[in-house]
Amino acid sequence: MAASRRKPSPDLAARVGGALTPYLHAGDVITVGFSGGLDSTVLLHLLARLAPQFGFTLRAAHVHHGLQTAADAWPAHCAAICAELGVPFTLLHVAVDRAHPQGIEAAARAVRHAALRKLGGDWLALAHHRGDQAETLLHRLTRGSGVQGAAAMRIADTRNAPPALLRPLLNEPRSELVTWAQAQNLTWIEDPSNSDTAYSRNFIRYTIMAPLQQRFPGAEAALARAAEHFGEAAELLGALAAIDYTAVQEGKRARRSTLLSLSDARLANLLRQRLAARHWLAPDARQLEEALRQLRSAQPPWHARFDSWALCAQDDEVWIEPADPPSAPGSLIWRGEAQLDWGVVRLHFLPADAGAGLGLIPGRAELRPRSGGERIQPDPRRPARDLKTLAREHGVPSWLRDLIPVIWNAEKPVWYAGAAECKAPGNYRIEHELLVALEF
Repeated sequence: MAASRRKPSPDLAARVGGALTPYLHAGDVITVGFSGGLDSTVLLHLLARLAPQFGFTLRAAHVHHGLQTAADAWPAHCAAICAELGVPFTLLHVAVDRAHPQGIEAAARAVRHAALRKLGGDWLALAHHRGDQAETLLHRLTRGSGVQGAAAMRIADTRNAPPALLRPLLNEPRSELVTWAQAQNLTWIEDPSNSDTAYSRNFIRYTIMAPLQQRFPGAEAALARAAEHFGEAAELLGALAAIDYTAVQEGKRARRSTLLSLSDARLANLLRQRLAARHWLAPDARQLEEALRQLRSAQPPWHARFDSWALCAQDDEVWIEPADPPSAPGSLIWRGEAQLDWGVVRLHFLPADAGAGLGLIPGRAELRPRSGGERIQPDPRRPARDLKTLAREHGVPSWLRDLIPVIWNAEKPVWYAGAAECKAPGNYRIEHELLVALEF
């Protein structure tokens, strides 16, 4: 623990209140991610002081990661601070994947944020300050991040709400937090891992930022401003992508012919933005290069698969779909269910108008994987047709055809993906929907 006295920083509470004014409303519920360290301790005390002015409800939550023995004593300290302030306290236990491919820091952050978000409310308040902003920019630049990745954290970030992220201290240097905490005689936890330069963030803080700030005293503020500039540029790129998306959009997909009229830079920007809208990982340079190569040179139909997503084209349509769609099950007997999931489709069995439907027999109708060579007679006045040809004519992508069932009734194929349906007097009609989104 640490505590001492200094002259107070009289403007900090006013500055934080001013930063919050555009965003908060009376009745809002704010959860503070409360580690017990200096930064979150200052944040909690400031918000407790500002709560009557703004009329919001304040609560705090401490996440126990189980990564070090010393952390076992921290929940009691955090609970005691909250009790003094009259702030409701929640303790959350999480398990961190120590073998996470992006490192233990990223793994801990991901599970911590997920646990805190589950508490709901309007805002999740985090204690990031200006130094964190500068360090984040350096960290992301070392990983080759583009404009979007280098964009600044925001004081209020509603993109993945609710709860929205709130960072009331983001414009403040940490020295101001230290001054205020000491003047208020606050106590806080000193996490021994915060000085361990084996962690990337600590390495940047102590071996890069500290000497950089010593040589160039305005470096931290300049880097934070640069992050804001990247944020502005990212917004402009998002606006450009929205314009381009409107131009290429055809229903929920994109027109390949119009996409090809865009420059590579605009195509790459549009693809990044569309993947972000679908909550997929941002593509790296190699993936973008391959995606653009396919778009420019490969003749449809094709699908280029990457980590979690695939870029697909058929005729003049382009879309994005999951790289690993659900696998096709084996044969399944239909026993009269109103709804069944099979492979990539959800089937709805509905009453048919008199004289126009499928004469399905519960217990005898069967959903089977496509085996090849099946023929269906959609029109009783015409000969049966090959299922593969019908699927192609109705735009069923070749790589999804085996993930859609053929429905057999009394040992006769009668339905496939809406591309083939035996129209005859019967008691059922079938509607289907894809369980994977084929959208751009």
